[in-house]
Amino acid sequence: MNGLAPFLRKELGETVRTWRLWVVPGFLLFSALSSPLVTYLMPTLLDSLGTAQQGLSITVADPTALQAYLEYLGNLGQLTLFALVIAYGGIVSGEVRGGTAALTLAKPLSRAAFVTGKWLSQALVVAVGAALGTLLCIALTQLLFGGGPAGRTVLAVGLWIAYALMLLAVMVLLSVELKAPAAASGAGIGVYAALVVLAQFEATSRATPSGLPAAGLAIVRGEPAQWAFPLVATVLVAAVCLVAAVLRFERREI
Repeated sequence: MNGLAPFLRKELGETVRTWRLWVVPGFLLFSALSSPLVTYLMPTLLDSLGTAQQGLSITVADPTALQAYLEYLGNLGQLTLFALVIAYGGIVSGEVRGGTAALTLAKPLSRAAFVTGKWLSQALVVAVGAALGTLLCIALTQLLFGGGPAGRTVLAVGLWIAYALMLLAVMVLLSVELKAPAAASGAGIGVYAALVVLAQFEATSRATPSGLPAAGLAIVRGEPAQWAFPLVATVLVAAVCLVAAVLRFERREI
């Protein structure tokens, strides 16, 4: 892959200097801060609602660190993944349409390195953002609640990172195949929805990537989790999508 290292440095530099830094990492930061705070303040908010509505009584159990971590995983699995799909619809096609890809490939850079660098640069952004967000979430949860399954949460976030990077590989392939970024994002939402549907069935959730989010939640709860096969399937799907994206981009006119 000629030129991968300098191209990767360029992509990371552009990510730091442009709006890309605040999309998925921004949602990760929001989830890390809001999940413990909302969980901690929920009884107070419900009590205020009951006071405002005369005759309405709302009783809830005291919030726990476990609930905060589950809320965090839920936000990662929904809000953040949705943002990822939308943000990366034009990860390849946007540069092709704008003419930037042709200028970049005029340098000593192979097409395989171009596609791989696109995925790898944003994979680093997602992984580092998730790691920092999780540390922030754990610190805030410890401050508000004390204790809690912090170690199990780290493991669950690791599974989420694998799932997110698989979706990122899917978006790279869709962005190579579809010329319009909006079309790629729409197709990505369809893939995300299909995975959610597959997760509802035991057979598919145990053998496909769709079971990985539920496995993460089970790990945080301390319950038995079937994560090995979904994780292997997630890695395989990501690899197949990246190879397919490289092969298709090699044949695409720019």
